[in-house]
Amino acid sequence: MVKGKQDSQQMNFATYERQRLLAAAKQVRRKVLQKSNTEKVEENSNKEQGTLKTVWGVFKEAWQKTGKDFKKSVGFKTAESVCTGLSPYCQNLLFGALPGIVSGTGGASMRFFSAAGLEIARKTLLNFFRFKASMASKVLNDTHRNAAASSIYEDILHKPRPYFKDNAPAALSGITSEITSAKNDLLNKSVQCMSYVVVFGISSASLLAVDPMLAAGVLGVTALTSEFGGFMNNAYRKINSKMRSFGNKISRDNSDSIKNTPLVQDTNGIEKETGRMKNRLEKSSKVTQKIMYAQNKAYLKMRTAINVCMEGLIMAAAFADVMKTGDIGRFALIGGASWQMLFYGSNLSALWTDMQAGTYRLIDATKKLITPKELERVTGKENLSKNDTRISVQNVSFAYPQIKDVTDMSLVEAMDRNGEIKRTEDILKNLSVDFDRGGLTAVVGTSGNGKSTLMSLIRHDYDVQEGQIFIGGKEIRELSDEELNAHITFVDQKVHFFDDSIGYNLKYFKPNATEEEMLDACRRAGFEKDVAKFNDGLGHKIGQDGTKLSGGQQQRLALARAFLTDRPIVIMDEPTTGLDPKLSLDIVKSLRDMAKEKTVIMVTHNPTEIALADRVVVVEKGEVTADGRPLDLIKTSEFLRSVLTKDDIKNKRKLYNNSVNGANPMQEAAVILNEEAGGKVLSDAERREKRRLLEAHKRAYIGVRKNAIKSARNKEGKPLPKKRERRPLHPVSAFSGQKSAEM
Repeated sequence: MVKGKQDSQQMNFATYERQRLLAAAKQVRRKVLQKSNTEKVEENSNKEQGTLKTVWGVFKEAWQKTGKDFKKSVGFKTAESVCTGLSPYCQNLLFGALPGIVSGTGGASMRFFSAAGLEIARKTLLNFFRFKASMASKVLNDTHRNAAASSIYEDILHKPRPYFKDNAPAALSGITSEITSAKNDLLNKSVQCMSYVVVFGISSASLLAVDPMLAAGVLGVTALTSEFGGFMNNAYRKINSKMRSFGNKISRDNSDSIKNTPLVQDTNGIEKETGRMKNRLEKSSKVTQKIMYAQNKAYLKMRTAINVCMEGLIMAAAFADVMKTGDIGRFALIGGASWQMLFYGSNLSALWTDMQAGTYRLIDATKKLITPKELERVTGKENLSKNDTRISVQNVSFAYPQIKDVTDMSLVEAMDRNGEIKRTEDILKNLSVDFDRGGLTAVVGTSGNGKSTLMSLIRHDYDVQEGQIFIGGKEIRELSDEELNAHITFVDQKVHFFDDSIGYNLKYFKPNATEEEMLDACRRAGFEKDVAKFNDGLGHKIGQDGTKLSGGQQQRLALARAFLTDRPIVIMDEPTTGLDPKLSLDIVKSLRDMAKEKTVIMVTHNPTEIALADRVVVVEKGEVTADGRPLDLIKTSEFLRSVLTKDDIKNKRKLYNNSVNGANPMQEAAVILNEEAGGKVLSDAERREKRRLLEAHKRAYIGVRKNAIKSARNKEGKPLPKKRERRPLHPVSAFSGQKSAEM
């Protein structure tokens, strides 16, 4: 930090002014020589937006989004400024009438009291407008802050998904506050600046009419002070930017310590961690104070020298005018206008300097929220139908772009966000594979080989570097994000929830869902019993990001959302992580049923899920090395052999059938039929189970039905029908048998 400070002060004010004038001369020369359009565009694109343009943008935003609040604030502030600027005129009239009163001139008293009444009225109006302006400013601050924050939130919500992998929401919220604060500060200072301009303009007009030379001197001093402020802002810009990043890092480190309080307590490190947090804050405070002192000391020296010189000049000019004209009122006018012009000119210069610093602060913070070039994607407006379930990945290669956390970026890095794209090593290499409905597909392979990356590309989180991905015959770059989101359900390993009820988190994905539909989705996800245990059922509050639920419950709720949305394509990354074996088998059953009509892809490392999948796709080193049914791939895929054996697959499928269909489906069917025969009215769940048994085990169902008829006849004492003898298959034998019977 100290080194940066020394570097920034190597260039003095005179050097800065010389370079600024040379740059202005070069710009004029370029315009005279009429540069080509291409060079002009390039120059404009590299040129940073100035203070006036930035302030105008903030003014425009406030005008459009706050309406009458902005107009009221500006109106009352302007009226206050006019009343302030008229002070030298009123003082001129008041003091100009004093000699007449002393000499006893007729009508002098009337002029004096009229001037006094005018001054009283001016001060009364000044106080009234000052109060109104203060109230209007407070209202404007609130409405503008809300409008600016809403606009930034909207921009953040439109960011592509990968943006949030490196930028935590808490960090983005901090930058949002920084931008909102900078905009609000600029708006207040620009309104105040306008007020100073009005007073300065009235004072300048007064002084120009009386003493043009003095007025020109004050104007020159104001311009010089403003230029010095610009020089200081440029000199300290990078240092201030680094300090903001440094402060953000310290804030994030301390927040991390608070977040990991259980770990700190487990290691008895409370005092040690408290000391670290305190040292971080003290370090930040010391460096900030040192830089602020150096910056303000330079301002103080400059302004002190200017004020001493100008005050002496004003006193001399006013004294000379009174000696020449003998009019005390002119002394009041020259003195008042000069002092007012100098005071508001100095304040205007300081305010403009602050506005320049605020502009840099706003621009630097806004640059951090620019979506980097690495995450720009091509999107279209094509539509998909519910039948578009086929995914075709053709010769795709991809490596992740390297993105930096916005809170760690320096000013130079923020300004260079659209520079050269840096990437990791290739994750996918000329990969081709197709997915469609009709069966549950498991995508398997060791970690870091491209499984999750492939799923992310299908969802169009990134543009592929080479190759194409089609959904329903349409290339994903022809589809909008909204269309893909409406067509694909994605359940990630890290699930997110709103700090609200279970029902709210389900309905957010399907606003018109009924309670019955939500409970059915919970049943299919194995979450129905959990909901039943909560006193308020679907109204149970789950806490921030689902913290009041266990890990398994969070996973099941995420699966329930997937079942509820009923989209044509379902992609799941480790869907049964943290679930017990029985629940896992139930969910796999639901996924297999879903896969009959939808494209269901499951990224997994679970051997049971691999064994129960209808199809397995093995991804190794960014390529598909095996694709087919599990029992077939055991013979050819070395990876699959390392996970399962043929007997494993058979045993797991048997376990699955027993778990889903029951160990003795005939006995289960008998229980339901006997209860129904006894006059019991079956519930909806029992009717569904009866239907399932009929579809899955027709032979068992028929056997149970026969046994039930036999038992009923025995109770009634009715003889059972005799079995009909089978006729011989040979036609001659059959004929002979028939003849014998007749005889």
